[in-house]
Amino acid sequence: MFHGGTNFGFINGATDLGKHESIATSYDYDAVLTEAGDYTEKYFKLRKLFGSVLAFPLPPLPKLTPKTVYPSMRPSFYLPLWDVLQYLNEPVISDKPINMENLPINSGNGQSYGFILYETAICSGGELHADVQDTAQVFLNETSIGILGNADQYLNIPKVRGCQRLRILVENQGRVNFSWKIQDQRKGLIGSVTINNIPLEGYTIYSLEMKMSFFERLHSATWRPFRSSYLGPAFYIGTLRAGSSPKDTFLRLLNWNNGFVFINGRNLGRYWYIGPQETLYLPGTWLHPGENEIILFEKRKSGSYILTNLNPSFKTVL
Repeated sequence: MFHGGTNFGFINGATDLGKHESIATSYDYDAVLTEAGDYTEKYFKLRKLFGSVLAFPLPPLPKLTPKTVYPSMRPSFYLPLWDVLQYLNEPVISDKPINMENLPINSGNGQSYGFILYETAICSGGELHADVQDTAQVFLNETSIGILGNADQYLNIPKVRGCQRLRILVENQGRVNFSWKIQDQRKGLIGSVTINNIPLEGYTIYSLEMKMSFFERLHSATWRPFRSSYLGPAFYIGTLRAGSSPKDTFLRLLNWNNGFVFINGRNLGRYWYIGPQETLYLPGTWLHPGENEIILFEKRKSGSYILTNLNPSFKTVL
């Protein structure tokens, strides 16, 4: 592979060799050129090899794309996910859960990427079972009560008073790139959701594709001032000041947990504290001179600052 590049947005794939594992946003898999187009030691070794066998001299090296570090920033405002639902497209009402691909949206083409939120009412606790593809956060009203995933499909629901709103936020973490499992890639909730083996019925289903039109609608929302920290899924908005001549950089999300970064409404990709990727490549061509809007969708808990680096950063994951 000469140039791995970047899986911008939601387009990263996944592997499944007995366990579903999403591919990171960076596809800089020890390629000859980095995702930012920089030369590597491997590149110079190959250049030396080709130069030794060619009858004519190699052309001069192209100049590298300039990089820079921008001032650190901190989000100014935030919106809990629950405040955002009114700015989404009309939800789907269904007796049973519907997976992303079968939602009656986008002219009958369903939902391809992103998140999907299921809401239904429950009037008792017990053992919840759901076939989730790929991972889900479970809430009673706005309180997180647990996580579901491919390998962990059961969760104990505590005793509830009266009837409560059960919410299941599912993330599509990427479809497999190869193997026979390609034909079985459905995302969201698959089949019935049960408590103590009794199917739940009556769902309101929100599609969170997070397209640019969605972020345009968010401009009319009443954002809350962000002063300290917030626990739960939320959007955070801030400003990246790129000066008069924007250049490439690498974003580092300090103490943030897991989510996505949007630059001027465009999806840069996923960040996740577990690694291996610790920075996100941000091309200078994505930035406007002067002020740029940066929005984070953080799934779990807010962090502190958003930093920029001259170089990418990765860590070893065992």
